[in-house]
Amino acid sequence: MVILSQKAVSAGTKSLYLICLHLQIFFHQTLHPNDHVNLSQSTNDSYPSSIKVAAYTKLTDLLTAMEDLKANLLKKSVEFKDILKMGRTELEDAVPTTLGNTFEAFATYIDTSIHQISHARETMKFLNMGATAIGTGINCHPDYKHVIEKELHNITGINYQIANNLIAATQDTADFVYVSGALKTLAVRLSKIANDLRLMNSGPRCGLGEINLPKMQPGSSIMPGKVNPVIAEVVAEACYEVMGNDVR
Repeated sequence: MVILSQKAVSAGTKSLYLICLHLQIFFHQTLHPNDHVNLSQSTNDSYPSSIKVAAYTKLTDLLTAMEDLKANLLKKSVEFKDILKMGRTELEDAVPTTLGNTFEAFATYIDTSIHQISHARETMKFLNMGATAIGTGINCHPDYKHVIEKELHNITGINYQIANNLIAATQDTADFVYVSGALKTLAVRLSKIANDLRLMNSGPRCGLGEINLPKMQPGSSIMPGKVNPVIAEVVAEACYEVMGNDVR
């Protein structure tokens, strides 16, 4: 084992500091953070554009999952088409329906949200890159925005476009509000489905007991027969999080 003296450590630290300082000076002379790394960019165009590219990707993943959910709900609607159940208003018995009708309605909720989120996702394609600070494009090379369009397409395969009016695009955040509204609408519908499933599953002896959700966890240690509908509850919790995201 090599034991270094305090003096040696101090000397080594000083040497390392001097090396880093010289490197920093060298890189600032050859690769300046503003003149080179941030060339033609501002936080006011690169940040919102980055968020839009990320949002488009995540919304695409969400839409894929929603299509899968809709397909499975439709499959269940056919499977349950001949199973009679009571339809209710204000939790009171109203008129008969079928379990198939219930699941077909669930699928319709999801299908409607697919169209809404797909439309909202398209607004994420319009970027304000090249706008720099306030949208006038000051200190930005005139060809920069066209290069950005081409390179983003090469990387992502998506036809991102530079907004026609960069001043408006830099000031306006309505596209994000639109996406948030579409996601909140989906959250309301999903929470309705989750709560309906919990109600229909309630019991099994003294609740509605119309369906049996898969048991995803052991029963309570003091109530072995009681198994909570945890998947429906987790979905509901996620929905409430989405509903409150823009009121924090």
